[in-house]
Amino acid sequence: MSTTATRVKPRAARRVVLLGLAAGAVASSGAASAWVLSLTPGPRQLFLMVGVGTAGANNATINTVSVNVPAAGIGSGTALAMTSDSTQSASPYDGFRTCNPPNDVYVGASYRQPNATAGPASATLQVTTPANLTSGTDTIPFSQIRWTSSANGNPAAHLPAGTFNGGTVFLANIGRNEAVENCFTYFYANGVVPRAGTYTGRAVFTLLSP
Repeated sequence: MSTTATRVKPRAARRVVLLGLAAGAVASSGAASAWVLSLTPGPRQLFLMVGVGTAGANNATINTVSVNVPAAGIGSGTALAMTSDSTQSASPYDGFRTCNPPNDVYVGASYRQPNATAGPASATLQVTTPANLTSGTDTIPFSQIRWTSSANGNPAAHLPAGTFNGGTVFLANIGRNEAVENCFTYFYANGVVPRAGTYTGRAVFTLLSP
């Protein structure tokens, strides 16, 4: 994949809980902060990277975010910031320092076509979770986890902040020959009183184009 990109302003302006993050790109046959990059046209391609990875590669790493809830504060309703084992700070497209790990998790998606009119105008980025995080037979609703969205050097949003809902959350349409980058910071709402344990679940980010 050609990694030639131009960094421009966005369209709008420029261990109690453990969460696994995974990415996948799917193609059928037939503004917190963000950066939108213009890509050089080329062979049709979808690329999605969440956490650690390299542009254009099949990155197998699944990063996690986690938080330890003090026993005295369980269920207090005071949100707790989660930290990640991701070390990805730089954009895989141009090396710009986009994120600040371990608090930030890099999320980037790109959609390439051979010219300005080929194929659909955009691809769809979304994230899906099960209903609950689990520890044996005990559960915590996935909706107890939300995220904010940011990126160094730009105050305008493209990939929005949100809350997991135990299903699929739409994030953004990625325009033809564009890449969009953000950094997600996760928070545990701490609004339930679960049994002691290590609760785990996985959020799967998907980029789709018809």
